[in-house]
Amino acid sequence: MAGQSAIWQVQTSAANGTEATATSGNTILFNETPVVSSGGVIFTTEFNVRNSIAENPKVSGDGNEVQDMGLDGIDVQVTGMFKDSDASNTSITELMSWIKAAKTTTGYTQGRFGLRLDDFPYFNMVPTSTYGYVLGNVQFVRDPNKVNKVGIVLTLRVGGDVSAWLTANGF
Repeated sequence: MAGQSAIWQVQTSAANGTEATATSGNTILFNETPVVSSGGVIFTTEFNVRNSIAENPKVSGDGNEVQDMGLDGIDVQVTGMFKDSDASNTSITELMSWIKAAKTTTGYTQGRFGLRLDDFPYFNMVPTSTYGYVLGNVQFVRDPNKVNKVGIVLTLRVGGDVSAWLTANGF
């Protein structure tokens, strides 16, 4: 669906980790333009690719050679807003269900969340048996000046074989 982005949770019965097999009940769609009448919008998405470098063990002496221990992980932080923050918004209850649920499921032991960003596909992920996103954090931000809207901040982390996922995405 051009013009929208999506986050989905892979279910135990899924034939594969794609958005289509997650079903609409396990998928949250976001608009790529500001919220006008319904739905949600993503304002910003941050991608933090961490490299692991050991600290200098000789703090009072000359520094040792840098100990580059390789890629440590990738975090994705999605900041957005939902229109209709009242009881009619099923996306809010879905997020609470996801954060309470197991972070893995049968066949998806490295993470069960997928991400599609049509306008910046570099960090899109379709979960597999060797990698997937793990939902690490859900934050709701209520602004009293924005009636019937609620901000969200979601933190996704790449679980499993980070190098294999990077290779699959052309990095």
